[in-house]
Amino acid sequence: MTPDSREIPVDVLPPLPDDAHVVPNHPTAVRIAPPLAGLGTFYHPASGVVILGVDLLVFGPEMLSGFLDTPIMCVLAFVATLPLVFLIQLNWSRDSIASAFGKAFLGAFLAGLPFSITGTMFGAAVLMLSGLPRNPVEAFKKLAAHKTSGPLT
Repeated sequence: MTPDSREIPVDVLPPLPDDAHVVPNHPTAVRIAPPLAGLGTFYHPASGVVILGVDLLVFGPEMLSGFLDTPIMCVLAFVATLPLVFLIQLNWSRDSIASAFGKAFLGAFLAGLPFSITGTMFGAAVLMLSGLPRNPVEAFKKLAAHKTSGPLT
């Protein structure tokens, strides 16, 4: 070493944010923050999209009601919605298993009603409970403006 050179400290990384999720006892694990975490809404926004999306796909177009009977469509909507909302609530909203299942059951029940809830007070309730705006352009702006912090260590 020359007299002008000195040792540089290895600790040059910025400090972790307060909401960082670090896996204990595993120094090399990288944990990615869930999308739109910490909004404080009843449903995660993705759950609201799933509930309204499945409902709109199953009961929105009139042509689908001619292929299958209405009770079968109700069951299909319920069965399609329940696991998706459960996994979103469990993994992204960090709900307990019982809470995630209760929210998923309620969302699947709403999606399985024998009519489209998109333009009703049920659809408005899902929008409000998931924090989604009424206008799709506002929803896109909200999602685009939200910056995820990327991988957290």
